[in-house]
Amino acid sequence: MKKILLLLCAFTLVTACENEPLDSDLAGGPSNGGGNNGGSNSADLTLSMYELDTDTSINFFGLPIRTITNSDLNISDNKIVSSTTVFEFEGAPNETENQTFTRNAQGQITSNVSVNSNGTTTNEYIITYTNGQISQITYDYFEDDFEDYVYNFTYDGNLITRTVEGSSISTVFTIDGFDRVIKKESFDGTTSIQVETITYNGLGNINNSVGTGELDSNYTYAFDDNTNPLQVVYNDNYLLNFLSDDYSDEIGPIIAQFHSTNNWNGATFNGDTFTFDLAYNTAGRITSRDIAYDFGADLMIEINERFNYVN
Repeated sequence: MKKILLLLCAFTLVTACENEPLDSDLAGGPSNGGGNNGGSNSADLTLSMYELDTDTSINFFGLPIRTITNSDLNISDNKIVSSTTVFEFEGAPNETENQTFTRNAQGQITSNVSVNSNGTTTNEYIITYTNGQISQITYDYFEDDFEDYVYNFTYDGNLITRTVEGSSISTVFTIDGFDRVIKKESFDGTTSIQVETITYNGLGNINNSVGTGELDSNYTYAFDDNTNPLQVVYNDNYLLNFLSDDYSDEIGPIIAQFHSTNNWNGATFNGDTFTFDLAYNTAGRITSRDIAYDFGADLMIEINERFNYVN
């Protein structure tokens, strides 16, 4: 049951944009730049908590399944220090996961450990660095060794190659001159099986992502004119958001939500256009974003985000 929960959660996050926070550099990612004070016009407000709630209904081979995840991410000095996620799955008890992050002297995250409400460690990421660059990611899911993996990384100019121990799958990430991911290509042996290419506009927002191979997709993205408060928080984790994913995961929506200069307010997914509902405080800082994806009877996703600030 937990495996199904995680699969559905991962599907929601890739489609609608959650990701687990991890690292600092290829060397640190693109440099674009207490209470809820969301209504204040103070220029000194910083993000203190980010709330991300998702409600997904999916028709799985004729079986309707609904899953709800409610995540609270605690932020200090523009860094995520911990998070709590509650999983609600129809017909099963709710499950709570608390994540904590450990950093080295350079501020790079070296571990991400999840503990459930019973105090049992359920999974952990261990991140190893060589000369300041990610050289290995080890994931251990204690309940099922089938989910475990070890990723190894090599670097050659603007290319990062990820290999998986015990697998023929490899993935090559291409980085541009602004330290942004512009291409992700996965191979089975020497055969290319999935490619995603990313383009950006002059403001640093993702413009388009196109996938070909096992999954064909064509997404375009729209943004407002206000500063995205998640960008500075997730720049601390830029590469690991991508380097720790699955070879088939799409990264375009993750870039749009967490790494663009302005706030993501709409998208066109393979011809289906969606406009999001955003609210702001008097200083133009985003305080909420509500997203509703209706892909018909087989898939409906609702995402609600809340942004809490302190002086």
